[in-house]
Amino acid sequence: MLTEKDNYMRIMRGEMPEFVPVFNYAGLVIPSIINQNRKSDMSGFDCFGVEFVPTADGIGAVPAPGKFMINDITKWRDIVTLPDLSNVDWEAMAKKDLEKIDRSKAFVMGNYITGFFQTLINYMGFTEGLCACSEEPEEVIALMEWVTDFYMIIGKNMIKYYKPDMVWLPDDVATARSPFISLTMFRELFSPYWRKYVELFLDAGIPTQLHCCGQCEILIQDWIDMGITAWDPVQTANDIDAIKTKYGRKLALVGGFDASGRVADPDATEEEIRSEVRKYADRLAPDGGFVFSASVSGPFDQREHQKRNAWIMDEYKNYVRDYYQTIPAIK
Repeated sequence: MLTEKDNYMRIMRGEMPEFVPVFNYAGLVIPSIINQNRKSDMSGFDCFGVEFVPTADGIGAVPAPGKFMINDITKWRDIVTLPDLSNVDWEAMAKKDLEKIDRSKAFVMGNYITGFFQTLINYMGFTEGLCACSEEPEEVIALMEWVTDFYMIIGKNMIKYYKPDMVWLPDDVATARSPFISLTMFRELFSPYWRKYVELFLDAGIPTQLHCCGQCEILIQDWIDMGITAWDPVQTANDIDAIKTKYGRKLALVGGFDASGRVADPDATEEEIRSEVRKYADRLAPDGGFVFSASVSGPFDQREHQKRNAWIMDEYKNYVRDYYQTIPAIK
């Protein structure tokens, strides 16, 4: 049997895995200089000076409401700064950041950026940020170039000292209905910097997994063209069946589970929840290009969430994980 790491890397190379991999953040590593001014709940200031506060559910953090750094995109040069990287001991920092990861078992998933679109929104908020995209695109481009130069410096040092197996690029550019911006605007203002970033790692033999929530299937061909080989969390607002049929293993689908469907109904039974997991695997596992990532969302207390998610993961272990051995006809 392959290790979890080697099996997942098959997915990242567009190959058939030995068993259905499961996605988690166990191997995620972020250079500590990026979050040195943030607390365990991720509140505090990021390396760009953006202040973050915890979300109400306690599972994330967002820019502090009403405290956006930039109100006028034309003045960004006078406002934003970057940390000084000239005296960073990258080797020592990498050793410390990686000390809890067993590289023989887990893949190291490198990450250090918020995302290009999200960086703009973190600075300005959605209202001013989207207005800037429409009214001052040349200034958005200038800001993206400046940010990208910084990201490239960190990326080169991450490749040299952290040696990640893969890189994770988060950038939520879509709502549940559509992207926040048009395809043309995406290509003009953000895609060139995604491409430059991804190519840096591809040139070092390191594949990229993209995180993008929402209904964003119109962007998929652009992702593939720039070399991205996996996408999470693949939410059900997208036509997942059509995407899988069209792209196959060219783009691994990480997710695709209906977390707010029947499994989130208050009266859903254990067997119904387990049945949803089996149907999910039967739909997306055949012929590979699929990574299990499933949970339940709903108006439940923590205990109910834990119970339902435990059933889901138990069904993964009992039915989904060895799908390619127990159901050979679908290989």
